[in-house]
Amino acid sequence: RQHSVIALWSEGEECFKFYKQKRKYFLLPCYIMADYWKSQAKKFCDFCKCWIADNKPSIGFHESGKRHKENVAKRLSEIRKTSVKSYQEEVQVDKEMKKMEEEALKAYMKDLQENPDYTSKRILEDTERRKQELEESVKQSQGSEESQEAKAKESQTMSAAASTSKVWHEAKSDEGYTYYWNTITAESKWEPPEEGFVSIKEQELQKEEKKLKEEIKREKKQEKAKRKQEEIRAFKERENFKKKRKNDDEKKETEAEVQVGPAPKPDPYGGWTVIEPKIEEPLDLELPQQEFVAIRIPELTEPEVKFKEKTFSSLKHDESEFGTVKMEPEGGFKKRKLNRGNMRQKLDTD
Repeated sequence: RQHSVIALWSEGEECFKFYKQKRKYFLLPCYIMADYWKSQAKKFCDFCKCWIADNKPSIGFHESGKRHKENVAKRLSEIRKTSVKSYQEEVQVDKEMKKMEEEALKAYMKDLQENPDYTSKRILEDTERRKQELEESVKQSQGSEESQEAKAKESQTMSAAASTSKVWHEAKSDEGYTYYWNTITAESKWEPPEEGFVSIKEQELQKEEKKLKEEIKREKKQEKAKRKQEEIRAFKERENFKKKRKNDDEKKETEAEVQVGPAPKPDPYGGWTVIEPKIEEPLDLELPQQEFVAIRIPELTEPEVKFKEKTFSSLKHDESEFGTVKMEPEGGFKKRKLNRGNMRQKLDTD
């Protein structure tokens, strides 16, 4: 039905419309729709590359699925592989960098020894000074070690005398009772002896002292070995440096000598050299020797082909038993006979 709306107004949450239809006026309520429509929130799963509803039930259902678990395990394995690969690459790079640094240091030290400028002289002086200080410290440490060894021997003798004076040692049984036993006679008694005894704490202290002494001895041996190695290395470096210095001085003396006589002819391309061909020795492959048996191959003889000849007399005037043979003249042609029987002939009616 056709109608025309005259007015619209609202009172609070209610809305009314006033319209006219067939000369009559109507007032009816109207319903206000929502301003906008909001869709359901969604979440993207990075492992499965798909969208899911952003609520707890759907997320839990998706994560508990078999496909999602397989994708997570696959991603974890890929991360492990890439991490292992990156770690190996980092280790390789570190090794190469260390190698490059060592080579650069060696080349730098070689340049310093070959071309001694102001900085190289200072560095060499510092190295020599350090070597001298090291030698002096080694000598001092050797003297201090001797004094420490003497003191240790004295303390050992004192402790040995104290331990020998006390023969009885304190001990405990399995039930927890204390008893005393003699280290010489292996006698045991419950009452403490009058001569005195070594308590359990003193026994533990003696054991700890023994362990410390053994560790000190081991460390001293290691330090001595290291010092010997350092002394040997320093001695070798000094000898090598002296040899290089002598060689440098000899080179300078030879260069300083003045050549007397005519100048040599300039030869920019160098002298002639005879090229000797290199004879390559055959490689010994160490293969086992094979025994060959000579096989006799029979020779094939082809049978000789014999050709027979037949002679005939001329056929021009040859009279045989069948009569005379008529020969055609040389260079002649046989006359063609036309067969006109099959050809169409002219009729009177045409």
